[in-house]
Amino acid sequence: MVSAVYARCNTVERLELWDELDSIAEHVQCPWIIGGDFNVILDEEEKLGGLDFTINEAIDFASFISRNALSEVHFSGSKYTWWNGRIEEACIFKKLDRILVNQEFLDVFPASEVHHLIRQGSNHAPLHLSCNSYEVPIIKPFRFMNFWSRHQQFKKIVEDSWKIDFVGNPFLEFHAKLKNVKKALSAWSKEVFGNVFQQIAMLEDIIKVREAQLQIHPSADNRAALNKVEVELKNYLRLEEEFWRQKAGMK
Repeated sequence: MVSAVYARCNTVERLELWDELDSIAEHVQCPWIIGGDFNVILDEEEKLGGLDFTINEAIDFASFISRNALSEVHFSGSKYTWWNGRIEEACIFKKLDRILVNQEFLDVFPASEVHHLIRQGSNHAPLHLSCNSYEVPIIKPFRFMNFWSRHQQFKKIVEDSWKIDFVGNPFLEFHAKLKNVKKALSAWSKEVFGNVFQQIAMLEDIIKVREAQLQIHPSADNRAALNKVEVELKNYLRLEEEFWRQKAGMK
């Protein structure tokens, strides 16, 4: 079953939607997709620009998701699905669109993914849901990325995580140290580099705004702001290239 959502902009008016979806959830015993424009975000990371995020605007939506045991399908592409079409201080990006599913859906389609496509002809990004029931989710093995070693923090992360108190067999100690380093590097990489592909998509969004801003006001400040984002994008494109080079086994 599929429920297409186009939520109201007002918090109070959205309560009627949550109640209606609650009543549907009580009787649903099949795979259920709830997707569309919910017109609300869940945390401050889903917004760029505009007024500061407050938990009050998201608490009803979060409560609806929790009480109906819904999960958001993993997505790829830009983090933000909506842009208000404005520039400079008035520019706002948000993740207003998403796809939620119930456990019955996940049981049948465990390897599903949502792709945030390019915004064209609308200020919202289309969401493309791929339902793949043939792939079994697996735990990803640890993969050492070569570009980590060129970061200034890398050696300290390894050194600090190697120092653990261990008493016993030296082979077990060596194994424990490696396990600790792996865990530390994985967490550090997620914090410093994040999802490289997602960062690229997000920076491309920001560059579009900066370019429009420069066309309207070709000032030195706007040029500098555009250059700064372009440099950041080039850095991530370089990481992406190194990622695929290493994955392909190129020398």
